[in-house]
Amino acid sequence: MAHDDAGSSPAGEGRRSAFPELPDGAPAVPADAPPARGTRPAVPAGIDASATPTGAAAEAPAPPAAGGTAPHRVTAVLGSMMAGGIAAVFGTVLHGQLVHLGPTALPVGALAALVLAGSLFLLCGLWARNVILTAVAGAVAYGIVALLSTSSKTLILTGSSEAAPGTALAGNLWLFGVLAVTLAAVVTGSVLLRPVRRR
Repeated sequence: MAHDDAGSSPAGEGRRSAFPELPDGAPAVPADAPPARGTRPAVPAGIDASATPTGAAAEAPAPPAAGGTAPHRVTAVLGSMMAGGIAAVFGTVLHGQLVHLGPTALPVGALAALVLAGSLFLLCGLWARNVILTAVAGAVAYGIVALLSTSSKTLILTGSSEAAPGTALAGNLWLFGVLAVTLAAVVTGSVLLRPVRRR
């Protein structure tokens, strides 16, 4: 009778295999072997397997929202009103600058003031992500410009003037141009803030 290495018992008798008994043809895998690549580890009973995060995708944090967050409503309104006041004051100071080409006076100051005002109006809407605040900034600016045009100190010369036709043209362009650039800024802001449609 053949004996095993210990010499105490016949070979195949009195000894248990280190691996559990499996059906014929099934590979024997140790109990503490790591799971094969591409397979999910076993989940203990009583735990929802669908709620268990697996892989690096489940551990990765969600990406931040594009463009950050919009400011608080009160802050946005106050900022838009301030921008409208700044545009009105600086535009009024700037609009009277004329460039003379012979007998013709070009109102370059008024054009520059309108570009400044329109840029500030549009910036307010894009900053607050609300095109209404673009209109708020434009309304505040127009209100201040209208009040300055009625001042006795003639800060803004409107109407017609034979003595200073270039100055009167610049005043009219600045006063009524504020409304035009406000409308243009609202339309531009509406296009830029339109959500991108997914195909």
